[in-house]
Amino acid sequence: MGGILVAIDGPAGSGKSSVARAVAGRLGFVNLNTGAAYRAAALLALREGVDLDDGEGLAALARRVELDPEGASIDGGRIGERDLRSPEVSAAASKISAHAPLRQVLLPVQRAAAEEARAQGGAVVEGRDIGTVVLPDAELKVYLSAAPEERARRRAYQTGREGELERIKAAIARRDRRDSEREISPLKPAADAVVLDTTSLSLEAVISRVLELATGLCGGT
Repeated sequence: MGGILVAIDGPAGSGKSSVARAVAGRLGFVNLNTGAAYRAAALLALREGVDLDDGEGLAALARRVELDPEGASIDGGRIGERDLRSPEVSAAASKISAHAPLRQVLLPVQRAAAEEARAQGGAVVEGRDIGTVVLPDAELKVYLSAAPEERARRRAYQTGREGELERIKAAIARRDRRDSEREISPLKPAADAVVLDTTSLSLEAVISRVLELATGLCGGT
């Protein structure tokens, strides 16, 4: 099986990263997290003191960001997952993603990385606007959702911060509002996406369902 793009979108804590990674592994596809490009730009802004409300300044920084099937880079230097996923970078990435000038710079970067992954046999691409904006022609679009309380619990467990559950709930609520209410590329399912509520589903059940959809699309080959 190869050559197709599977787009997985959803809010924070919906399980998209875990699902995308597992599905890509079982299909032999590349797992591409396009949000890494925004995280890299946010990290660069924090390092260099660029105002997170300065859309043009952020766009200039974003021209130094690269994305490929191996991950994100700044000025040619690979950025580690720990740096990209710190709470400070996560919050900054959410804020800067609303700026149109920045999105205009990073959109072709994301699409090019996805096409490179497709050329390697196929990709599972995850993010928050993959099916609606980045890859509207993806062969399969899946939108994962879950109750806010469950998403906060998962995030707390994943990050070893169970004692900060209330704080994580509040942060997820803020992120949800910001992502869904922004004018540019708001978080929402694509019209032709398969929507899966994962609140009461095990990770394996969600993975199995997405695999079923992907293999069915390819005729089970």
